[in-house]
Amino acid sequence: MGIVYTTITVRNPLTKNEPVELKAKVDTGATLLVLPGDVVEEFSFPKIREQTVKYANEETAERDVVWGVEVDICDRKGMFEAVVEPNKKYALVGAVVMETLDLIIEPRSLHIYPNPRSKLPMAEIE
Repeated sequence: MGIVYTTITVRNPLTKNEPVELKAKVDTGATLLVLPGDVVEEFSFPKIREQTVKYANEETAERDVVWGVEVDICDRKGMFEAVVEPNKKYALVGAVVMETLDLIIEPRSLHIYPNPRSKLPMAEIE
């Protein structure tokens, strides 16, 4: 599968800031949502912890994790934690967001769309 990009809308529902649209890379091999540092500063998302992150090249780093990030993708919204990447210019959408919002990547067109089996996000529980 190729690289998938989409546009996401991000906002902090606890502030009066207007939502902002961001270019986002979708990586089902990644776990969490990652936001650029300037977006986190603009929205004043509260820091909840530090976390060690591992990059694809096996390097690790300590990064802040913030809370209260409302994300809208394909007209599906959810509240998420996000890793802050100070020098990143785009967001990264990982598996937690994709699963929570019940989104699917269509491999031929490399587009994201809501799971057609559900009108609302659906969690599969066994």
